[in-house]
Amino acid sequence: MGSWFLALLLVACGLAFVRRQEGRRLAGIVKASAVTGMLCYVVGCFQVIMTIPAHACPDQLELRPTVHLVRYDSGILPPQATCHWDNGAQKDFVSGWINPLALTCAVVLTASLAAALVLAHRHRKGHTR
Repeated sequence: MGSWFLALLLVACGLAFVRRQEGRRLAGIVKASAVTGMLCYVVGCFQVIMTIPAHACPDQLELRPTVHLVRYDSGILPPQATCHWDNGAQKDFVSGWINPLALTCAVVLTASLAAALVLAHRHRKGHTR
């Protein structure tokens, strides 16, 4: 539950950029999605950087038979840090909401920028609506 609080906090920070004024909503949505997406991505990268495989993915010597680490996958695009053991178990150290929220923000940002380009083109041609 604690990690979802951070997700809600990031979305709230992004929504602070949405303007309720007529004619400024699209610019606010662009800013909100960009800020939320960037914050989300930074949090994900921080989680990857802070995961030290030697401490986070120890061999489980107390189990019989002993379970050994097979591989550790990490990357920053998309943020991921996952341990894989030889018994098939795996553990992901990047919160589950990071990548879906970042992708959603990217889609909203792309759609908003496309809408802004269409509106700018219409305004340049003299169309009002």
